[in-house]
Amino acid sequence: MGDKKSPTRPKRQPKPSAEEGNWDCSVCTYKNTAEAFKCMMCDVRKGTSTRASKNTGSILKKTW
Repeated sequence: MGDKKSPTRPKRQPKPSAEEGNWDCSVCTYKNTAEAFKCMMCDVRKGTSTRASKNTGSILKKTW
């Protein structure tokens, strides 16, 4: 039949998404626009962590 080689195609590049830069609220998981500095649903500031701080817990008091 012949040695027909298929032409090499460049790999598909992912289309830049309209969602690029959007962020999910760490509290209510709502997907906010990149421009929003606080969540449109629950007003939590962008970048607010729901993890407990390392400094939470007991602080030892000296009782001399």
